[in-house]
Amino acid sequence: MTAEAAPGVPPSRPGTAPSVFLRQAAEGVRLLLVSIGQALSYVGRRRIGSPLPRICFLGRWEMLALALLAAGLTAAALVLLDPLVLGLRQKLPAGLITVSERLTDLGFSGVVLWPLGLALAYALLLTHAGDAMTRRMAASLAARVGFLFLAIAPVGLGVSLFKHVLGRARPHAALALPGPNPEQSLHLLAFKSSFASFPSGHATTTFAAAVAFAALFPRARMWLIALALPVAGTRIVLGSHFPSDVIAGAAIGTAFALWMIRVFAARRLVFKVDGTGAIAPMAGPSARRLGRFLPRTTFSSAVPVEEARP
Repeated sequence: MTAEAAPGVPPSRPGTAPSVFLRQAAEGVRLLLVSIGQALSYVGRRRIGSPLPRICFLGRWEMLALALLAAGLTAAALVLLDPLVLGLRQKLPAGLITVSERLTDLGFSGVVLWPLGLALAYALLLTHAGDAMTRRMAASLAARVGFLFLAIAPVGLGVSLFKHVLGRARPHAALALPGPNPEQSLHLLAFKSSFASFPSGHATTTFAAAVAFAALFPRARMWLIALALPVAGTRIVLGSHFPSDVIAGAAIGTAFALWMIRVFAARRLVFKVDGTGAIAPMAGPSARRLGRFLPRTTFSSAVPVEEARP
């Protein structure tokens, strides 16, 4: 004897709900890929405006001088400071080690990139949803989050690949190596975590993130840089990196973020440029508007309600 459906409730069809979910998920992935392609194409097509943007007082020669200074500081730290940190962790107070272990987690790329990546995907999907106002706000949000992601992710990936190819021993690994200068030991193509010291990926990510966020939020600039310094410094305290690793990583992350700021500002995306070439962030959607409009949207190409019914 088969059970009868309740009055007014249509009989269920097995597999309908999962099928609708898969169709919606596939459509969301398609829209996301299309949106990413359109966004990158749009950035590439944007014409460079005049005047060209400048980073503070930095011109070509000033930037070259700073690059040489960073290289000189790295070389000096390699010779003068790096030998002093071998076995440093064992000599430091336990309380400092504990604080450093907590603070250093802020420098992991995933701490920054996962939230940014999810926010970017959500904003890009919202450009296909809701009314014109919602789509404009979503595009504005996607441009800003996309800038942050592009200012941090590529340089972090590049540094991660380079340091594994170079194969410099970390301080804790150098302690077990023979020779008069174990801190300078290189094991090319080792692809081991213990031989991936130069440059510091933590310092690269931390300073790239600090500079990128500071460009969007100038009032928080000093706080962001002040936070980046101890986070990068924890890598020395914990015996994971030498001072030269941290200096090089900080310089690379800062330089890449500044370059990405110029790329966006030159195309008048996210940033505006005045007559003197000074860069300032464009006004974006307020938190009140984002909170009001973004949660109330549905994808325009999602499965119609009629098809989702059992």
